[in-house]
Amino acid sequence: MKMIRIEHRQDRLVVFLEGELTFYNSSEIKEQIKREITGNEEQLILEFSGLTMIDSSGVGIIISLLKKMNGKDLVVVAPPPKIARVLEITRINQIVPIVGTLDEAYQK
Repeated sequence: MKMIRIEHRQDRLVVFLEGELTFYNSSEIKEQIKREITGNEEQLILEFSGLTMIDSSGVGIIISLLKKMNGKDLVVVAPPPKIARVLEITRINQIVPIVGTLDEAYQK
């Protein structure tokens, strides 16, 4: 199973992540996503519905990507309850919008 799928959709970069986002794969995944960011995107969408686990390294990726987007929009979509709880505990949800669907992200 592929862990990451990246799609360019108009002025958005949509990243679908599956499985675990942890210390063991976070550097590679972060670099993969950063290589796709051209600077022309108005929005980076992280689709988390297939994610089963995230640790502090995974949370660090979100922060790193937020900086890379340089003030442009970053949205997390459909995190499972366990992942949403981690984003709440780490207060990521206070700096990054979390929505239920891709359609909601497009309207941000």
